[in-house]
Amino acid sequence: MPTKKKYDYDGEDFYTAIGNLAAKDYNDNEIAQSLGEEIRKIVTARNDEKIDDAKLGDDIQLEDVDSISEEGISPEVFSRMKSGTYDGWSEQENKLRSMLICQVLQRARAKLSLYYKGVYDKMALGKLKVKTTQTVEKHTVNKEGNPYTETVTTTTEQELPPNLQAITTWRFHHDPEFRKAVTQMKKMDVAIEDKGIDKISVNVVYNKKEDTELQEKK
Repeated sequence: MPTKKKYDYDGEDFYTAIGNLAAKDYNDNEIAQSLGEEIRKIVTARNDEKIDDAKLGDDIQLEDVDSISEEGISPEVFSRMKSGTYDGWSEQENKLRSMLICQVLQRARAKLSLYYKGVYDKMALGKLKVKTTQTVEKHTVNKEGNPYTETVTTTTEQELPPNLQAITTWRFHHDPEFRKAVTQMKKMDVAIEDKGIDKISVNVVYNKKEDTELQEKK
């Protein structure tokens, strides 16, 4: 059985795997634990592409997927690699590889953020279209009088109406004047609530020792 080899930290697959996982909205811990499996997927896809593109008689050189460990690395190790403080690398390796990891993560997460923003904007403005598919079975007969079931599928597309809550949230984070107005209104509401609270006065009566003794004699 072949020995599982370590990752090629100077190879493209290691950083492509990090970018792929970050694009799926994986956090750093999840990326670390899924690295081996993702690299195997990348190599497998490359082998499949070679097979699909090969012509009859071609000598295909496939990469050994089984020699790549499907296990990831610990989140702590990945954190040190990312920050450039990994003990297993030299100072120069830490500097270069840390920079590459951070760049890959930044690019992938920036694209993901833009995608989320696009979906959010469409929902807020009512530009998001939703398709609905409905399948109906009709029982009928053919020309010969034999019964059969006919399946009719219809697809309708509907544009969602604007989402006022989403618009309000968007304006609060991107429109300074709107945010200022909302903040002032909240302060006014709190002030009104404070004035409406009933205030209870408590008077404490202190009896002198002579008065207390006189009451006990009575």
